[in-house]
Amino acid sequence: KRARHLGALFLHLLMKHSILSIIAATLTSVAASAAVVSGVVRDSSGAPLAGVPVSDGFRVVQTDASGHYRIETDKAAGLVFVSTPSGYAPSAANANLPLFWRLVTSPSDEDETADFVLDKVDDSRFAFIAFADNQISNRPGEVACFNSTTVPDINATLDSLRAGGYAPFMIALGDQAHDCYWKSNRYGLQEAYSDLRKLNAPLYSVMGNHDNDNTAMNDFDAAAEWRRNLGPNYYSFNKGGVHFVVLDNIEIVDGSPQLSDDGECVYKNRLTPGQLEWLRQDLALVADKNRPLVVAMHAPLYYFPGGAKTYYLENAQELIDALDGFRDVRVLSGHTHVSYASQSADGRIYENNYGAVCGSWWLNARVDLGNDNNICRDGTPSGYAVWKWTDGEFSDYYKSTGLPAGVQFRAYDMNMVELDGAEVAPEYAAGREKTNEVMVNVWGYGPGWSVEMFENGKALSVERQRARDPLFLLSCPIPYMAAGNKLIGTVRPVYTMHLFTAKASAADTPVEIRVADRCGNVYSSVVKRPQPMSLSMH
Repeated sequence: KRARHLGALFLHLLMKHSILSIIAATLTSVAASAAVVSGVVRDSSGAPLAGVPVSDGFRVVQTDASGHYRIETDKAAGLVFVSTPSGYAPSAANANLPLFWRLVTSPSDEDETADFVLDKVDDSRFAFIAFADNQISNRPGEVACFNSTTVPDINATLDSLRAGGYAPFMIALGDQAHDCYWKSNRYGLQEAYSDLRKLNAPLYSVMGNHDNDNTAMNDFDAAAEWRRNLGPNYYSFNKGGVHFVVLDNIEIVDGSPQLSDDGECVYKNRLTPGQLEWLRQDLALVADKNRPLVVAMHAPLYYFPGGAKTYYLENAQELIDALDGFRDVRVLSGHTHVSYASQSADGRIYENNYGAVCGSWWLNARVDLGNDNNICRDGTPSGYAVWKWTDGEFSDYYKSTGLPAGVQFRAYDMNMVELDGAEVAPEYAAGREKTNEVMVNVWGYGPGWSVEMFENGKALSVERQRARDPLFLLSCPIPYMAAGNKLIGTVRPVYTMHLFTAKASAADTPVEIRVADRCGNVYSSVVKRPQPMSLSMH
């Protein structure tokens, strides 16, 4: 028995030793295959900056008291980047693109150095413009329309912000290009950004589904072109004590080129596990979770108001869990080409999903429809959001391209709305019963907003409707089909929940409309009825 016991003990020790040897060998192998990227983060005077987060997209480290950092990495993403602290901005830039990242190009097992220099700036009073889905593909008219309408409009707003004492920057919310036209129209990411560089402020970019390489066989490789030219596809930065996180919530499915039937990437709206782990590390370094946290991503977190489900993002709960502890989260998104706003049940998370710069995919610039209304399928005008940070508070509004900043809704005298398009707009046919209704499209509407209407000073009963916007119908699908075209998805009108109606007592009384946003701004207008409907109305 003693011999058997000693034999068993010997075998146990031998196996334990073997397992430990294997683990040690594995760790040695991993350590041997990994490289070290190191460097120094300084300000422009040469002073070291301590506590600055540096990442390779998988791990996050911080600089020490001498500004040094050291990160073990296999260089899979091919770059390292800093999360610029408040009061600083990258010294280097590629035109209007801040270079907060460095490519690492030596073999994966070779050590490498990447230093960063940051300029001191006063960002205590900042502003930013957020725009989504310019989605230029170099089809006839698109580039010219963008350069003649969006570019001068945004630049004028940037000049106005600077004159008001703000330091402005921009966030592009994804789909700056259009994947299936990269090669056929010779207009990929680099060409798209040659036009975006005409905008006169620093530009931070979100990656959209159409910004992925449609020839890549997996999600990681689909973002390779982006990383080489534009830097990390997820990252963070700080302005005025506010932490900004940029996420890539488009996951290209394996074998996408074989699955696609239109040349576009096949994808899911979700965050990858590696990105979520990076996000948790990044947010763990944010000291004050009572201050606002801005999350910019392409696809929305929440589904459309009145929709069949709560979330648009497939793994929404994982993101919400990662945001736990933050009291004021502002989510900015695009992707849908329509406008809506949503809020979490506990009020911590508020999302603005913005309409597209390209409206209905630049339809009116590409096709002669007898009007130049660049308008989204829910009636939202082409435009962008303007956010201001003043005395520790955010305010925001949607700026429609070519229209004054105060234009926040469009009003219809429904007695005068008669559309000749039975296939797409039977509800607005000429022979229907008229009931003295006024309908208002408030594209920025969301929690905290209110819509009121008054007839001769008397408040009318206002009802929120699920309906379709008449001006979009008149501007796009009706003339498109009248020209002999078949109705397709990008021209098809959608139902929206940001339409409101009230019934007046007569057909010729003026109706005053008052819209208040959640920042306390009040926008008003009087509908002098009868008010004809026309293509030139706002």
